[in-house]
Amino acid sequence: MSAEIMGELDFLLRSVFLGLMITFLYDVIRIFRRVLRHGSFLVSLEDLAFWIFCSVCIFRLLYHENNGVFRWFVIMGAAAGMLFYKMTLSHFFVEYTARVICAVLEVFGKILKTLTKPARMAGSFLKKQLTRAWKMFRIILCKQ
Repeated sequence: MSAEIMGELDFLLRSVFLGLMITFLYDVIRIFRRVLRHGSFLVSLEDLAFWIFCSVCIFRLLYHENNGVFRWFVIMGAAAGMLFYKMTLSHFFVEYTARVICAVLEVFGKILKTLTKPARMAGSFLKKQLTRAWKMFRIILCKQ
């Protein structure tokens, strides 16, 4: 094969890899959303930042590899990489990674709750004592 064809093939493979990485990054965002639920405004903000980042990445690929000339096969290569990742690994990666992270956080939360139980009990006792003292102080003030 000629060097020019090899260069074009390398460019296509880079675009396919970029598509894989874009979809992987979005899956990381999806995992974050499953672990830490938040409202539609923050989801929209995340999506906006994600797509701006992706457009910059695609523009950089086109600019550095092809002097900024738009080539459809690059877009199709990125789409093929996205589709390949989505059809093979995406579901399992998101599902099981989110489950593992949630389980680890749950165990960590239980450990933290157990470790802080004495402090929480002391705080509760102190709150009761301060409430009683405050009530007594108000009664004394009202009698005078």
